[in-house]
Amino acid sequence: MRRGDVTLIIPNFHEGDIGVGLLSRLLRQAGVSREEWLGE
Repeated sequence: MRRGDVTLIIPNFHEGDIGVGLLSRLLRQAGVSREEWLGE
């Protein structure tokens, strides 16, 4: 996942959907708000 000069590696060992908690932590680290993620 990339945003500007920030790159995050999203671990997904089971190759399925990631949980809400992990997604929230990743977005927070990337500085992406819930509204930005959802396109609101």
